[in-house]
Amino acid sequence: MPSLIAFDTPDWPSWPPYWQAGEIRLSGSGEEHTGASGGAGRSEAVLLALAAIAVPLLGWVFWALVLRLGSNDFHDYWLAGRLVLEGRSPYDVGALRELAAQEHLSLQVGGGYSYPLPFAVVMVPFAALPFGAALVAFNSLSLVAFGLTVPAWVLWAHGRSPDLARRRLALAVGAGLYPPVYGTVVNGQANLILIPLLALGTACVLEETRPLRRFGGGLAIGLAAIVKLVPGVLVVPLALGRRTGAAAAVVAGALAALLVAVFVAPWGAAGSGSLASLFDPDSYYTNQSINGFVTRLVQPTDRTLPLFGNAFDPRPVMIALTASFALLTLLFLWRSRTALASRRGGALGVGLALVAGVVAAPKDSFWNEAFCLVAVGLLIAVDAPDLHLGRLDRLDRGLLAAWLATAVLWTGVWAIEPARSGQLAPCVNLIWSSSLYGLLALWLLFVRRLRLPCEARWL
Repeated sequence: MPSLIAFDTPDWPSWPPYWQAGEIRLSGSGEEHTGASGGAGRSEAVLLALAAIAVPLLGWVFWALVLRLGSNDFHDYWLAGRLVLEGRSPYDVGALRELAAQEHLSLQVGGGYSYPLPFAVVMVPFAALPFGAALVAFNSLSLVAFGLTVPAWVLWAHGRSPDLARRRLALAVGAGLYPPVYGTVVNGQANLILIPLLALGTACVLEETRPLRRFGGGLAIGLAAIVKLVPGVLVVPLALGRRTGAAAAVVAGALAALLVAVFVAPWGAAGSGSLASLFDPDSYYTNQSINGFVTRLVQPTDRTLPLFGNAFDPRPVMIALTASFALLTLLFLWRSRTALASRRGGALGVGLALVAGVVAAPKDSFWNEAFCLVAVGLLIAVDAPDLHLGRLDRLDRGLLAAWLATAVLWTGVWAIEPARSGQLAPCVNLIWSSSLYGLLALWLLFVRRLRLPCEARWL
């Protein structure tokens, strides 16, 4: 079987790595094979879309109709949209509780609505519907968005060669199997709706020859960042990689969305200063950031007992560790700034920043780790475009496996809910942060891939 060209070079001559304008060039035989016909291509796209949404769709049906469990996060979204619709602020916790009681919705309000105003404004059309219909519409839109993004990404990054059809299908299935995707749907979270903005925006900002496309990609990332703040960290690798227009567009997209929301619903911004509470210590079990890990060490929760009960104030420790991690990531990106200007280096730098943002975000739930699919997708696109993971060395494959295995482990713990007391209480506490350990493994993988092709093995 002839081999695909250029796999041993540090930078790919074209983007995607070996697919350009629907044509796959193979070396070693003098043959050229063009991509699938339009009809066959559309058929594969549909198949990849169905493969991607099959597991989360079935999981949602089982969750709602068999287990009869609700979607707590969507309660918060819907109520916030309803308050904006009624001319009230979504940041009014008392009004949120009152409306929840009127609508007979159980709600863990915590600190109340915890997203910037634009998302509450976007939720207004859903809030105009009865809650049940709104939930079905929102989750259906989430699945459609994810189902359209996965085939677009897979075919963009890995071409249409018939030889890779099964591997592309396996990749689409794997994306749908990633536990945060299922968790996003059953909890009514917003991540899958944002995936197209983040994924397709990222693909555009890595374009080298079309400034307008890079700018448009930055705007899309900015729109995602105004809902979930993590995508905003991509400004750093984009700026260091001399993609200043794209970096500026990320900021412009977020600010424009905020200004439009304030203009449309100025009353909705009242009390938005409460968003500062996002930086408070948070021991909630889904919080898989450094914040959650440190806070659970010293504070009890309904699922864990502290290892060092009230031994220290978690706030300064959490801030110090998060700042140190952020500075370390920035150092790696700075040292790799020359590589970031290339397509491969830019892709790996964006992936590293995205994973670091998930780890460091003060209250980043397990469901938000769905964004890591974009990071891993970039890694595979540039370092294993033929979907042969054997192109990664043994340690790198182990780090990638650790990321996925810990996500599965956390999901199992979430389903089982082991007793928090007893001789295994310390282990139970630590295991509730299991996906954080996998994220750190993924972060290390990106550090290695970003540095090792350019330098001697140093880590």
